Amino acid sequence: MNGTGEGSGMAADASEARDLVAALVRAGTPDPSGPAGLMVPEGTAEEVIAVARRLALRAAPERRWRPKPEPVLLRVARALVVDEHPSAPEWPVAERQRLALWVAVLIEHRGEDGVQELIRELNEG
Repeated sequence: MNGTGEGSGMAADASEARDLVAALVRAGTPDPSGPAGLMVPEGTAEEVIAVARRLALRAAPERRWRPKPEPVLLRVARALVVDEHPSAPEWPVAERQRLALWVAVLIEHRGEDGVQELIRELNEG
């Protein structure tokens, strides 16, 4: 203890952190076959790509006619949108990549608002 009474609090925090990590390890890897994380109706890749493309083109500046998002945005788009779509496991890899491209452009120019707009449009259409 350092004379301020903080030593026991730090030990308790460390113990709590160890307990949390141990519980996570015991729980194991989540079941990937569970429900999709994106709450949208099932659909074809073409349908979803068309919506994402339309929104991305609307969001991108006019001078930028060809999408070229940062690689990190492609990874974010794949992890948070493409891989979470309920129909994505049935889509060919090339279509998943095309969707990731358009979603990354949408994220680049609209951020989370763009993703929320995509979700709204997919649920309405």
